[in-house]
Amino acid sequence: MLDRPDLPYSIFPKDGTRNLWVRFSIKGEGQVRKSLGTSDPDLARQKAHEIWFEANYRSRNGLKARTTSFTKAAEDFIAMVEREVERGDRPAYHARDIPPVIRRYFIEYFGKKDIDAIAESDITRYLEWRKDYWITGPGKDITEIHYVRSGRSIKRPLGEKRVPTISRQRGELVILRQLFRQAVKWGYLNNAQVPAVEVPRARVPNNRPSFSPEEFRKLEATSLERLSDPSIHEHLRWDRTVLHTQMMIGAFSGMRPTEMKNLNWGDVLGYRSGRKKALKDRDIRLRVRGKAKSREFVPQEAALLWFDTLWNFWVTHQGKDPSDTDPVLATREGKRLGSTKKGLTELLATCDLLFDYRGVRRTSYSFRHFYISQQLAHGVDVFALARNTGTSSEMIDKFYGQVTNARMKKQLRPEWTDD
Repeated sequence: MLDRPDLPYSIFPKDGTRNLWVRFSIKGEGQVRKSLGTSDPDLARQKAHEIWFEANYRSRNGLKARTTSFTKAAEDFIAMVEREVERGDRPAYHARDIPPVIRRYFIEYFGKKDIDAIAESDITRYLEWRKDYWITGPGKDITEIHYVRSGRSIKRPLGEKRVPTISRQRGELVILRQLFRQAVKWGYLNNAQVPAVEVPRARVPNNRPSFSPEEFRKLEATSLERLSDPSIHEHLRWDRTVLHTQMMIGAFSGMRPTEMKNLNWGDVLGYRSGRKKALKDRDIRLRVRGKAKSREFVPQEAALLWFDTLWNFWVTHQGKDPSDTDPVLATREGKRLGSTKKGLTELLATCDLLFDYRGVRRTSYSFRHFYISQQLAHGVDVFALARNTGTSSEMIDKFYGQVTNARMKKQLRPEWTDD
């Protein structure tokens, strides 16, 4: 006899299949029905008891009685992200960037596997699969990327296929960890069942690529020579002038490139009121935002004159003084300036300074690193410098070891007394 009143579950046949099924009720979740995968009564009863016991165990421990596939949990997470974007609780780009990562990589790999059955070993195997995805894996034959934007289906050619960078891997695994944490909140699994998702650490040089004082002087002189070349077009002259201005402000303020790009004239505190004063009586502070943080800090006085250059450029092309909400780095049309990476690369290559002595490529960040190195070499307190540059003293100690002992010789040779 299959169905017995002394058991907390019922075993029954289902039309259209030879396999037997089990059904029972869980308080708060209603009736659970599941195929037992066999037509053998004895084996069916054994499996039915296991399923009933597991469901009750899950319910007692705050989990859903029914196990949930990774695909179901992942689609629920995507729907949550899209709702939060609509409400303004998340940045808009999350709805654009997160779903494709989840569907192309996570769902394709983990699929219908129960989310509470995914172990650390599965994550390890996934990482290897993901690294090979576009090289020898499922993506090797894909030539176009298809996506939907504003309700329209769009396709674009696929670029170079390569192993994802450490930064890319880190970003994707952060999403995977968020998905597992949300699944815990929904009761799909408990904290003990969440697999370890280790985010790879980027291999970075101990020291950031900066400039020696001699290298910076060479760069400055070459830049001035190029922008004052009488044979070049005025548009090119301004492109080289604004690049020079960025270099000098970065070198004498330590601003991050993003902070400089976001800077408005209202963030250059004290500049407007001091424009008519003698240079010796002028001073400014900068209010910047970037990396989800903001701060107010003091630049070197040498940065001030380059703000004058940018102010005068605005007046020349706009016919009026900039407002507080206008960008400091602007185009002739008054729009916020885009990337000057190409021009900087060309200038650095001209000076044979594109790479430092270790072969590490210099970027617009190198002027921030130069500022920090110079401040350290001239005895600025590391804690005050950390506050001024929006970083930590630990980061400065870790990454700015290029402030060599030779440059610190005055600090390393104090006058000894018998006191």
